[in-house]
Amino acid sequence: VLLVPISVVVLIRLQSPSFLMRRPSVSELVLALMFVLGLGGALVGLTMLGTEETARPVFLPMSLGLLALFVVREPTAREVSRIHRWLSNVGLVYIVMNVLVNINVLPFSEYQQYRNASVAFLALGLGAAAAAGQRRRVVFELFLSAVVFVTYPSATMVVVLLITAFTLYLTTDRATPLRSVVIGGVAVTFAVFALANLQAGVEVSNGYFDLVNKANANASRLDLWSAGIDRFEESPLVGSVFSGDAVAERSRDGKALPYHNDFVLFLALGGLLGIGLLLWWIGVTEATLIQRIHRFRRSGDEGRADLLRAILVGLNAFLVAMAFNPVLSGASRSAVVFGLYAIAMSVGAPTARSVTAGADEDEEPSA
Repeated sequence: VLLVPISVVVLIRLQSPSFLMRRPSVSELVLALMFVLGLGGALVGLTMLGTEETARPVFLPMSLGLLALFVVREPTAREVSRIHRWLSNVGLVYIVMNVLVNINVLPFSEYQQYRNASVAFLALGLGAAAAAGQRRRVVFELFLSAVVFVTYPSATMVVVLLITAFTLYLTTDRATPLRSVVIGGVAVTFAVFALANLQAGVEVSNGYFDLVNKANANASRLDLWSAGIDRFEESPLVGSVFSGDAVAERSRDGKALPYHNDFVLFLALGGLLGIGLLLWWIGVTEATLIQRIHRFRRSGDEGRADLLRAILVGLNAFLVAMAFNPVLSGASRSAVVFGLYAIAMSVGAPTARSVTAGADEDEEPSA
C-alpha cells in the first residue's frame, strides 16, 4: 500500500535531483506533527513496552499525506482531468462491487469489507461524478446506491449521503463564504447537540434498527466506546502517547476489538493532545480545501476546483464514517484517506495574481 506511491515519488525526484521542497501548508504541518507523535509512540510501544495491537495501521499511511511536499511540479490540466476521471471510475466500480456483495453474488459475497467502514467510496463516486457534471452517471449511481441501501440499510450510509449532499452544496459555483460559515456552524451545533444528548441519539438509532429490521450493534459500540473513555480518564492530557493497545475488550465476551470510533481511539491513546491534533487537522484541511476550490473557480481553473470538490466529498464521507466505524484502524482505508489528501495538496494553490486576473476577466464586458 505504501511502497508504490513512495517509490513513484522517489523516481520523480531522481529524474530532477534537487533539494527543493514545496512550502508546507498549516494543514500539512499539523499532519506531520500528528504523524511523528503517533508513529513514534506506536514504535515505542512495539519495541519497548510489548504492545501487541499498536496504532501503526493508523499512522504509517499518514506518510502518504506528506508526499506532496516532495513533488514541486504541479499537475497539468490534462493530468488533473485524468485524475478526476480515474477517481470517478474507481468510485463507480466500488459501488457496483458493493451491490454484488449485498445481493450475494459469488465470489463477491465473502468480501464484507465493502460495507460500513468503506461506504465513503460510494460517496467518492457520487461526488466525483457530480463535480464533473456527469448527470447520467450520477443518476445511475444513485440508483445503485438505493439498491445498496435496500439490501443493507446501514445508518452510516444515511449519514454519509447527507454529508455528501452538504459538501456538494457548500462548494457550488454560487456558494459564498457566508454559506460556508452558516453550514459549518450548523454542523458543529448538530455535533455538540448529539454529544450532549447521547442517550436520545441511541434511542433514535435503536428505533431505526427496529424499523429496518437490522441487527442492532449499539450495545457493542457503546461498550467499546466506554472502554475508550475509561482509558482516557486514566491519563486525560496525553494518554499513552499512542504507545498502548489500539483495541478494547468487549465486556460481554472479553474479545479484543477496535473502538469502532476513530475519535474515541485518538482520545483513548492520545488524550486531549491526540484528539486536539486530529480535530485541528480536520478543521484546517476543510478550510484550506474550501478556500482553494473557490479561489481556483475565481481564477477560471474549473478543472482543479472540480477535482478538489470531488476529493473533499470523499474525505468528508470518511470523516463521518470514522465516528461509527474503525476507518483509520484499517491500513488500506487509512491509506486511501491520506492518499486523497496528498492528491488534493499536490494540486497546489491558486496565486493571488491568477485569482485577480480571473476576476478581472469576469468583470470585463463581452463585445
